[in-house]
Amino acid sequence: MVCNNGLMIASDFANFTHRHVGFNQNDFVASADKITAAATVINDQMDYLKGIQLGYDEQIAYAAAAHRLLYEDMDNAPISPEQLLTQRRFADGSDSLWTTFNKVQENIIKGGVKGKIHGENGPRKVTTRAVKALDRNIKLNQALWVLTEKMAELKSMSIAA
Repeated sequence: MVCNNGLMIASDFANFTHRHVGFNQNDFVASADKITAAATVINDQMDYLKGIQLGYDEQIAYAAAAHRLLYEDMDNAPISPEQLLTQRRFADGSDSLWTTFNKVQENIIKGGVKGKIHGENGPRKVTTRAVKALDRNIKLNQALWVLTEKMAELKSMSIAA
């Protein structure tokens, strides 16, 4: 399903199933056609998000919202929202909504962000862990996609105004 701004609704994003029992060539071809069509839509979405430029304050707001997905107690979080914007690849050097999404997603899902926990014995250095649980990975990615859609919607409204 596609929203009026051209973005795919997160709950339907690239959601495919295919039975592996009782091979049917027609069903297989139909599945391949669906995947091909979705790849075109996804590519269009990437191009659209790459065209939306975010100011530093907007990137921080995005990262802060994503940070809330991980840490309920903001005062005791081992990392700051700004650390989720750490660039890991040269290709993520622009200020687009797409690269902001990529940086935040990678830093959340892959982990490896250095931080501190303040405990009873003073501060202790920690490194965030990768998200390995499939259900948590899916929930975080869906939430990040909804956040990305909303940011795109807000940006398109501010440009239209």
